[in-house]
Parts: sequence; C-alpha cells; structure tokens
Amino acid sequence: MKAFTYKLLTKALSRYFKTPQYLILYVTNNCWMKCKHCFYNEEFRNTNNIKNELLTYAELGKIAGSIKKILYLSITGGEPFMRDDLEDIIKLFTKSNKVFRYQMPTSGFMTSLILEKTQRILEENPKIPFRVHVSLDGNEEIHDKIRAKKGAYKNAVETILELNKLKKKYSHFDTGIATTISNYNQDIIQEISDIVETIHPDGEWCINIIRGNPIDSELNDVLPENYSKAGEIISRRIKEGSYKGYSGHSTAKLLTAKNIVRRRIILKILENKHKGGGCSAGALGGVIYPDGSVYACELLNKSFGNIKDYNYNLPLLWNSKKADIIRNGIQDSKCICTQECNLSTNFLIQPQLWPSLVIERIKCS
Repeated sequence: MKAFTYKLLTKALSRYFKTPQYLILYVTNNCWMKCKHCFYNEEFRNTNNIKNELLTYAELGKIAGSIKKILYLSITGGEPFMRDDLEDIIKLFTKSNKVFRYQMPTSGFMTSLILEKTQRILEENPKIPFRVHVSLDGNEEIHDKIRAKKGAYKNAVETILELNKLKKKYSHFDTGIATTISNYNQDIIQEISDIVETIHPDGEWCINIIRGNPIDSELNDVLPENYSKAGEIISRRIKEGSYKGYSGHSTAKLLTAKNIVRRRIILKILENKHKGGGCSAGALGGVIYPDGSVYACELLNKSFGNIKDYNYNLPLLWNSKKADIIRNGIQDSKCICTQECNLSTNFLIQPQLWPSLVIERIKCS
C-alpha cells in the first residue's frame, strides 16, 4: 500500500480506538544500572526535552480513566520495579478489564523486591496475562561489563529461577529472558543460548537488536549474521520441541510465530534489504514518558505534546492536529527502524506479512 493509503488507515485507526492499543508507559527515570547499551540515557532525555519529573499516582489515574481499552501495556523505565506504587499503578490500568495483556522488563537485580511485587500483582490481577522480561546479555563477565554493575549477572539468574517458580503457581504468568545484541556480546551468541537453555529451558528467549544512541556508540556495530545466528538457534529449538516460546495465554503460539517472522524482518533491515513505510507507530502504538510527554515511537524525536496540557485526556491528545501531522510524516518519510514493538503492531496493518505468520503459527502447533 502507498503512503496515502496508510495515512488514511492510521488516522482511521487512531480515531476508532481513540488511544494507542500498544502503550509503552514509562513510570520512572531511575535505574539500578548504568547499561552501556541503553538508549534511554541522559543525552536522550535532554534531546527530547524529557524532564526529570514523574507523573503522580493521581495523574496516572486520570490518564487511565480516559482510556477505554488497551490490548498490550508495557510498563517500563528506568527500572519499573523501583517505583514504590508500581502495583497500584498497574491496578489503575487493569481494573474494569481495560488491559488484555501486560508486561514489564527488569534488570532482575533486586530479586526479593521483584518477587514480592510480582506476586502481589499476580494476586490482584488473577485473570490477565502478565509477563516479566529479565535482561541477560552475556556470561557473567560480559553481562556485568555491559550493566556496569558487579553482581548483576548472578542476581538476574537468581531472579529468573525464582520467577519460574511463580509460573508453576500462576497459570496467567510467564517469564521471559531478553538479550540485547550489541558489539559487546555478538561473538558469544551460542554461549548465551546455552545459558538460557540451562536456566530457562521452557520459556521465551527474546532477542533485541541494540537501537538508538547508546552511552557507548561502539555497541551499535553489530554484524547481521550474528543477529541471524541467535534467531536460527531459537527457530531450531522450537522445531525440535526443546523450546516452547510464549506461554500463559491463548495467543501465546501466535506471538511465538510473530517473533519468528519479525526476526526475519529485522535481519533484512540490518542488511538494507527491507523497504520502509506502513508503520503503525502513532496509530496503534505509542509512548508516554515519566513527565507526561507523549510520542509515537521511542526512536522518533517528535512529541505529540504533554498529557498535562490536555487535562490528562489521552484520546484528546492522541487525535490532535499535531498528532495527525506527525502520523502523516511517518508515512511520507517511509520511516523504518528495528524497534521491535512497532514491528509487532505492523502485522495488523501489513497484510503482506500474514501468509508468513500463518505458516509459522502452523509450525508452532
């Protein structure tokens, strides 16, 4: 489809749903780590004029009250588990069945705190699929080097093992391991895979490619074949039946299939073999930063505005004239990137991807 068609489609979707259906909600700027690959660093916040302020619980309540439905909520930061009222914030968005699925990434550094909060979240939201992604970026030496924190690896592994125990108790809960592939770890993909297979044999291993402008710019130098190697390992293990992928909800196998196709797309982007355009950012996907700034995408430095200036009414901001201009600009520029979240929602508006998705879903049966 051409840019004009996608302009009409993304505007229609934003008007129909009123708000993003894949919402990335930043609840804090604080973090236990100083990860060298992190794009959400001080330079990023300064460039995007994101202030060191937090939306309060009451303010978040107003935002949640303006939303009718969210298919997928990603609560992030910083380190989301550092937010004292995290469980209560989640309840704001899950009550009245507003959220179909939700997840949180974590460094896994404070095991006891993470377990305590996760268990409370599960108890208070007994029917909604929930996942915690724990970051694991290498062996102990490499992981601690990337995270700039001694003990980061040991704590992350402990957190993964303990969260897996909760999986046996709560059928709507799932644990994933997320690895950001960068210049620091691209040569030990097989070793990382072996570690994952040892500590997390029946769960999801999610590989992300480094993006944005990290603290250490050298980390961006990733060879496509190394990213491809990780994807091939995952696909082979799914085929062999030694790796299950997603679990904890009815759409789990479909999402596992989606990730297989998405990895192929990312590889083509890295190899400059994939055309841009048709992005769902700003229509189906959106970002709210801790100070209330709203963006179409984490990698697009054009703000829709601040939610505070719209009386915390997300539908009003999301469908403003400025938002329409930015949405149209995304299509006109044939915007392309490796942001995994938007590549996921793109499946909903790019029918050329559906045959591959169906084939991989059948294979996952």
